[in-house]
Amino acid sequence: MRFQDVIGHHELGAKLRAGAKAGRVAHAQLFHGPEGSGGIALALAYARYLHCTQPTDDDSCGQCSSCKQYEVLQHPDLHWSFPFFKKDGTEQALSQPFQSAWRERLLKHAYFGQTEWLESIAADRKQLFIGVQEAMELNRKLGLKAFAGGWKILILWLPEAMRVDTANKMLKLIEEPTDRTVMLFVSENSNQLLATIRSRVQAIPVPRIESNVAIQGLQLHFGIEEKRAKETVRLTNGNLAEALRIIESGESNDDHRLFTQWMRSCYVQDTVTMVELAEDFAKPGREGMKQFLRYALRMIRECILGNYGASSLIRLTEEELEFAKKFAPFIHHGNLLELCELLESAHRDIAGNVNGKIVFMDLSARVNILLRKAG
Repeated sequence: MRFQDVIGHHELGAKLRAGAKAGRVAHAQLFHGPEGSGGIALALAYARYLHCTQPTDDDSCGQCSSCKQYEVLQHPDLHWSFPFFKKDGTEQALSQPFQSAWRERLLKHAYFGQTEWLESIAADRKQLFIGVQEAMELNRKLGLKAFAGGWKILILWLPEAMRVDTANKMLKLIEEPTDRTVMLFVSENSNQLLATIRSRVQAIPVPRIESNVAIQGLQLHFGIEEKRAKETVRLTNGNLAEALRIIESGESNDDHRLFTQWMRSCYVQDTVTMVELAEDFAKPGREGMKQFLRYALRMIRECILGNYGASSLIRLTEEELEFAKKFAPFIHHGNLLELCELLESAHRDIAGNVNGKIVFMDLSARVNILLRKAG
């Protein structure tokens, strides 16, 4: 990943390169922005630029030995950390068993989210975290002499997954960095980080990618035809991770099918169908269930926007829009807040590992009452 491969953020990339050329490289930096905004792509391009032996004003050279090592993500002074789970039979909770899977995932492309990472390590029903043993291992690695004699760089994806004891251990490394060490934290929810960490890193906001730039990026870097790119970017509001998720797996079609059947069965109180749909709801595992609940919340939002005449803000496919026109009258000020609270509560329950089928059946019974509530 070079700066030329990063979608958008050209001004931000130029600032990073200018700082590097001038020798202004903060030892701890926080790239923070929403999923799909390209934080990991920027951090990787920046790390490659710092390690490049012949960088230009515009990018890393792409020819030196360091750049060639980056092509396969095997530079000896580039270290990675990310959320993972403790494998059965292992004594310590370390990211080492997942490093190969991480490189394979990243070599596909840098625009992915937690959903793709969970799939890569078959951890759908596992709770991911970054434990204190990982922090101790990072301290050890960064305390060693640089193999190539230059920078030692750590890219830590989703630092908000650090437990409190982990964060405190990392805080010591941030406050007392080893020589020629750069730590690049890439966060999607920086407000979940300890305030003591946020106050000690250089914050680099990575805003959501503008729609026209995202459309061009999908066409140029992923070969997506223009119409499909425009439709998907409109649906995802520039979230490239979600856009690629929809394009590659068609998950949104499954979510839409389940949602429409669910709402119809709830309204007519078709208990048999609700039970059958509970199986479909629970089948994808915890992350799949959470994704569906987020989809349901989005559909509720789009319906209320339509009711209040804000059609320019609606982001739906033709199929979704057709259903929303019929469904929107059942979403109104009398049940909107309660519906949203129910879905958010269900999302928390699923995240807490509550049985998905029980959550879905309880949710269905409550939604049935709310859909029949007068506006």
